[in-house]
Amino acid sequence: MGPHSLILHILPAGLGQFFLLEYPHGLYLIDCSTPGKENILLARLNELGRSDLRLIWITHAHYDHYGSAARLRELTGARIGVHPADADFLARGESPLGSARGRSRIYPMAQPVARLLRPLRPTPPDFTLEDGQTLERFGLDATVLHTPGHTPGHTCLVLGDGTAFAADLIASSSQPHLQNLLATHWESLPGSLRHLQNAQPRTIYSGHSRRPISGAALQHIQP
Repeated sequence: MGPHSLILHILPAGLGQFFLLEYPHGLYLIDCSTPGKENILLARLNELGRSDLRLIWITHAHYDHYGSAARLRELTGARIGVHPADADFLARGESPLGSARGRSRIYPMAQPVARLLRPLRPTPPDFTLEDGQTLERFGLDATVLHTPGHTPGHTCLVLGDGTAFAADLIASSSQPHLQNLLATHWESLPGSLRHLQNAQPRTIYSGHSRRPISGAALQHIQP
């Protein structure tokens, strides 16, 4: 494995997933599922014989994307980052769903029940990054794209090798399409899609699928 070569581990964890980036010089995590799922990641770290998780980037402030972040920070010392527009939601342990459409109308009713069973801990971030800023100071060649709509501070992360993590901007359950279930500001979603398309990533992973989307398929998605 060369000094910049990536091994990507996608770890399903209930409602969410862990995207663990393995490099020789350090480990990096994108999102961390619901509360109480930290042992899934810890088991993989143990398998790898690694204890150098350097940071956790939270793509947006939803229950199924930062639920285990606070506990993982305690256990690993990794620093937590997010876009500033979602930072206060993390700090207060909130998960803003906005308005729901279609089959997702059950989510605003289901989320309070889930939070009673497994509470969402307040998770003040260690740092925030704006659109166009990078994670280079942590040793990761990755650029933040601010892609609001699903939440005010929703982001995609684009690695230097052209791999992108689109979180809940894109859904790929069947044909890749712009997310159409939940948004705090529906009108922002088409512009956010164009922002990701303009970055021209080579391979894209959405937040709830292990199957990658090609760059060509991304360019064909219409708002």
